[in-house]
Amino acid sequence: MCGICCVVSLTTPHDPLDKHVHENLKHRGPSSSWDITETISTCSLLFSAHVLHMRGCPTPQPLQDDSGNMLLWNGEVFGGLRVDLGENDTKIVLHHLSMVQCSSDIVALLSQLKGPWSFIYYQKVEHCIWFGRDFFGRSLLWKFDPEKTSFTLSSVASLPLDNIQSQWQEVPPSGVYRFDPTDSSPLGTFIFELYLWVSHLELYQD
Repeated sequence: MCGICCVVSLTTPHDPLDKHVHENLKHRGPSSSWDITETISTCSLLFSAHVLHMRGCPTPQPLQDDSGNMLLWNGEVFGGLRVDLGENDTKIVLHHLSMVQCSSDIVALLSQLKGPWSFIYYQKVEHCIWFGRDFFGRSLLWKFDPEKTSFTLSSVASLPLDNIQSQWQEVPPSGVYRFDPTDSSPLGTFIFELYLWVSHLELYQD
């Protein structure tokens, strides 16, 4: 199980990743650890991935293609896409995501995946972030910080340092979420689009 995380700050520089969360992420991924930052207008994005290698050739994350698209993947593909012996799930999923541009095709692609997974995908050409999780398997958490005008997505969290209930909550598995930093207010209003899963019947009819 890999550790994946993204911190979105509506002002630059990016809000630093909580050190306890970062340590927990590193424990999830002893094979490789890597951080990448991106800036979109006045927004700053931090992508942090920590890989536990289990399948195919070792593949550090965040994984980028030649167009600058970036995938952070925590999971396994058991069906829906062909992953041959010796191939890596993350590379296969990113390859197919990079081949589609419109939102409906991205949702259709992710809807057909079988297996436990959660993901964060940065679509470079659209300057947007896609994220979500399968209905039964891997968890993905989010936390909002209005004072710092930032929010964090992470596959793991940290316990609160006091008796105050943690602000971390599970991302609902209702579908795939899309976030465009340029649509958000610098005052801390985050706008998300939710794309519901496409049923197998709808995929077959298309």
